[in-house]
Amino acid sequence: MAIIRSSLIVSTLALFFYASCTDAHVSLTPKFAEPGQNLTTAFHIPHGCNGSATTGIFVTVPDAITLLTPQQVNNWTLTTTYRDESNQSISTISWFGGVLAPKDSLDFPMTLSLPNSDLSTQSNVTLYFPVVQTCQVGTANWTALGNDKEGEPAPTLVIVKNATQAAADAIAIKNNATTSTTSSSAAASQASSVASSIYAGALPFAAVIGTLAIAL
Repeated sequence: MAIIRSSLIVSTLALFFYASCTDAHVSLTPKFAEPGQNLTTAFHIPHGCNGSATTGIFVTVPDAITLLTPQQVNNWTLTTTYRDESNQSISTISWFGGVLAPKDSLDFPMTLSLPNSDLSTQSNVTLYFPVVQTCQVGTANWTALGNDKEGEPAPTLVIVKNATQAAADAIAIKNNATTSTTSSSAAASQASSVASSIYAGALPFAAVIGTLAIAL
């Protein structure tokens, strides 16, 4: 019985960990856009690192984005670097000098123009914006591209044929996943409760058997 109860507890904790981490990534909001669209989006920083406050973020801009304007954020210093001496195409963005509490979130906005990607033979084009988040203690590297396992997943901007529909689909998938996780957690909790009841009910019975054995 102890093995069953331990397994159920581990499963429940795993589900809780998955649910708590799915929304914890640095991301672009909104993250869907259409070819050639002018878009205002923002890097959403959901928390600090190692339980400490965020003090800066450093963003690498994908080569496909040539027209981009980062926005000022109150109490933060904004700097940029460029791909060439024309100072027209931004290659990196930094917001630093502020202090964002470990459990607080903040958006760092920008406006940009999307390339006219050809979607006639593909459903979407994904652009990666690697981010290094610096904190009072340590850093978090949101720099993994695609299936890369090194570091945390980089924020993405996804070019699609219909951004509104893509966003709605993403919300539906997220809600379904949340519902499934909640249902699984509830089932695990119920099963654990049943196992505990069986275990508790077996104790008096075992005690009676033990007493009879001693008497005999």
